[in-house]
Amino acid sequence: MVYTEEEKLAHVGRAKVYVEKGEGSYTAYAREARVPRTTFHKWLHRVYPETRIKKARASERSLVNLGKLGKDSTGRGTFLVEYYGSRIEVSSTGDLAELLKGIKEASSI
Repeated sequence: MVYTEEEKLAHVGRAKVYVEKGEGSYTAYAREARVPRTTFHKWLHRVYPETRIKKARASERSLVNLGKLGKDSTGRGTFLVEYYGSRIEVSSTGDLAELLKGIKEASSI
């Protein structure tokens, strides 16, 4: 369906009132009005750019801590790897590489 500019603005205005009254979200309004969600959000962001939601950046904390210096190492240059409840400490990057290789082989069996 092709909407006129007046119809688009009317939908956006009704949606703003709908959201401000706490009746639901913009997406819920679009669903009830039978307007495709992405089409409606394009109209909405063109009229009200402040409604655009910024995508959150992933934090570094969500990364796996394999191979990072362990908290218990106290500067000794050791690596602490936790695997299935076991705590394995290695003293060099070569040993760490061998350990990780072994874990990979064991997990593929």
